[in-house]
Amino acid sequence: MLTNNFIKNTMDIKYRINVAKDFSAYPAGRYKSEGDTSGEAFLLDNLIGNLFAAIISNTSLEIDLTGMNGYPSSFISGSFGKITNELGKVIGIKEASKAIKKHIVLKCDDSAVRKQAVMDEIDNPITKTK
Repeated sequence: MLTNNFIKNTMDIKYRINVAKDFSAYPAGRYKSEGDTSGEAFLLDNLIGNLFAAIISNTSLEIDLTGMNGYPSSFISGSFGKITNELGKVIGIKEASKAIKKHIVLKCDDSAVRKQAVMDEIDNPITKTK
């Protein structure tokens, strides 16, 4: 059974991102050069600052994935995979994945598959370079 959290998360949710409302209802692409709705754009404009703020304040970031037809794998890899890879360069992929999952709460009222795709990418990021 898929829970609303990655790990038993008892931290307060202090930060929130609703992807459809705060970023784009039509995310697409991996790199920012592919457009303003790419995974890299989401990473740089929304995800990284909120996630690091949650880590520093020892709180949680809720990411609401509800209301979308789907998320392209390039978008998920360009955002969630990229942040795991980059942090993994400093502390190792497994520790990066653990730290990210400790501070993120995924919400998706209409698809457990979307949440699972993000979790899988954080645990096993696809490494792609330009």
